[in-house]
Amino acid sequence: MSHLPEKDKDEKAVVLDLQGEQADICDGRWMQARYYCDDGDRVRDFLSFNSVFEVNPFEVGVSRRAERKAHRVKFQEVVEALELTRLLPRNFLSLSNGEMRRVLFARAILKNPGKLVLVSPMAGLDIAHRAMFQGVIDMLRNQGVDISIVHDEETVNPIAAVKNKTRDSARRVVVEMRDITLRFGRRTLFENLSWTIREGERWLLCGPNGSGKTTLLAFMTGDSPLAYAYDIRLFGVPRAIGNNLSKVRRRIAMVSPEMQAYLGLTPEALLDQALEKEPDLLLLDEPCYNLSAKAAKKVVARIERWVKKHPSATVVCVAHSASHVPAGFNHVLNLGR
Repeated sequence: MSHLPEKDKDEKAVVLDLQGEQADICDGRWMQARYYCDDGDRVRDFLSFNSVFEVNPFEVGVSRRAERKAHRVKFQEVVEALELTRLLPRNFLSLSNGEMRRVLFARAILKNPGKLVLVSPMAGLDIAHRAMFQGVIDMLRNQGVDISIVHDEETVNPIAAVKNKTRDSARRVVVEMRDITLRFGRRTLFENLSWTIREGERWLLCGPNGSGKTTLLAFMTGDSPLAYAYDIRLFGVPRAIGNNLSKVRRRIAMVSPEMQAYLGLTPEALLDQALEKEPDLLLLDEPCYNLSAKAAKKVVARIERWVKKHPSATVVCVAHSASHVPAGFNHVLNLGR
């Protein structure tokens, strides 16, 4: 990005609490909205001059020609720096957690702040996008923006925490997905993906932001309508209309960033609810999302105690850091390959 003249900067501090921003945006919407709705702002509209600066499009008598021109220039710079081009036509609510954080970061930069306070900016980002964020942060600092970061931590490849174990083919199949191909326009999310999960197995599901990790979990819970369009079986029951899926759902518990945002609960409270259910299938979608290192350590320890106490339970965990993967995980599905 080009150097911004000091006179063009707004010295008022912009505080970017990404988790809080996501919660505000999701307020009043239903939790599975990302899989169903196609209305609302596109990313391009969300980052437009009128949206960023909350301008009334019907105002009269005010000339903003110079500001709009500057915004167009900076818009292109920010989109390039955060690799948002392919996201611009997407519905904002349909984005993955990592993609949404990139867009919210872009929106904060487009406000042209002189001071920027970032609260856990790297939470929920894969290793590549953490490096991207850090590069943009360094660039902004070089341009004279005063940036403060409130609790964040380094990421170590989560696969490093998994000790692979030979699979026991005699164990009962809990989840079976066969030949799933999923495309959105020109973007292919999965192609001929098959995945079998057996009783008592502990799986790490990893991959870049936007690679489909949460979508696969939504296929298991049935939150995505596309779950009924593929050959997917839970506890031997096809996920198809007409089957008694409520019985299947009662055997599944989940923790996710979406649940934090939509229900207004902490990761600890969501985990309490999930474990009290004594599920046969526990889905942990970034269970340490937005937590400090100290709080995350406690959550991971709690999961480890529960998993040890329930050897027949099947657990799938999405994580971007090795420190967020509980001990005992022994299988990996990497969507980044």
